[in-house]
Amino acid sequence: MQRAGLLLCATLLIGCGDDSSSEWTVGPATGDGGQDAPSADAAEEESPEASAADASSDAPPQEDAPTEDAPTEDAPDAAGELQGFIGSPCSSAADCKYAEAVCVTNGAVNGLCSLACTTSCPDQDGHPVTSCVEPSQVPEATSLPEGLCVSRCNFGPYPATGCREGYGCVKAARPGDPTTVRWVCLPNKSSDLPACYTELAARGVAFEPTVMKDESPNTHPNLTCHVIDPLYVESPVHGVRLESGGKETKRVLGSCRMVNALVSTADDLKPLDVIAIQHMGTYNCRVIAGTDKLSEHASGDAIDFGGFELAGGAVYTVVDDWIHDDDTPSTAGGKFLYEAAHRWYDQHIWNIILTPEYNSAHDNHFHVDMTDGSHFLGFTSGHYLGPNVYGD
Repeated sequence: MQRAGLLLCATLLIGCGDDSSSEWTVGPATGDGGQDAPSADAAEEESPEASAADASSDAPPQEDAPTEDAPTEDAPDAAGELQGFIGSPCSSAADCKYAEAVCVTNGAVNGLCSLACTTSCPDQDGHPVTSCVEPSQVPEATSLPEGLCVSRCNFGPYPATGCREGYGCVKAARPGDPTTVRWVCLPNKSSDLPACYTELAARGVAFEPTVMKDESPNTHPNLTCHVIDPLYVESPVHGVRLESGGKETKRVLGSCRMVNALVSTADDLKPLDVIAIQHMGTYNCRVIAGTDKLSEHASGDAIDFGGFELAGGAVYTVVDDWIHDDDTPSTAGGKFLYEAAHRWYDQHIWNIILTPEYNSAHDNHFHVDMTDGSHFLGFTSGHYLGPNVYGD
């Protein structure tokens, strides 16, 4: 069952994770079993650290505040701008439909619904997440001397720039805490976004750029987990839902380049009537078990796919439908999974694609990632797609 042209750097190591988040995902592993990466030697069992739950709440790590119990959002106005909450236009506080609202009119194009703050701000369903920023960011807001609430950038309601007209997407710090920074919409500013964000926005994807502090695995304080251009992509992606644990994950955390590949995957699957991708995790700051090497999940560059739901009701899962040791599967599910993995390889959507043929740790998912300089499908360093010769 050989397949020519499959390349691998034999010393490469990557890690997988699992996720049980109900709303958004940073992908804590829950017993994936490790051994995600092609390596000259077979990888070890996954470390206990990988099972630590770090994505069980609705709010992302280091978020300002949970969603408040607020009235249903107002409909966008004629200009397509959301109404009635923090970041919305206003001519007076009466236009801002929440307690203790402040309407900033000086220096704010078409007014800015805001709120006094020192560290955090409330959120409301249907509106972008909010942040508390230094008052110097809007010096005309003299009634908010300690800090003011603003909207974070979001390319769902504002697909062109992530912000209302007259506002720019820029980084701003929390009052008195220069280390806590967010991408927010500020009046009379020019957006200063990384090229990857701009490219993703041009594809019509709803997402919120974010800023993540570097961290280290608990067992390896000398290593640093760093995500380049992190963001929360919003489900559905081009009409394909993202699900985990039987529920839609409305916001999924990852690197921008990983999300670009995820969008291409959704585009590949949509013509096949796929309506949902069942995933098992993305970002997780950990090492590959038995090694001192960081997992690709630690850079937000990996995601694990467990199954796919079709419009007609069929659900093809890796654990139930993958046909082992067969490059011409006859079942509908087996053929779907086999052909999907090979399409993604042939189209260079993912740099690494690990299937159940890699090892037993992948019996229930495809691990896919963006490892630099790689183009690999399978399990070992040869030009081969087949059973695991290590026998694990």
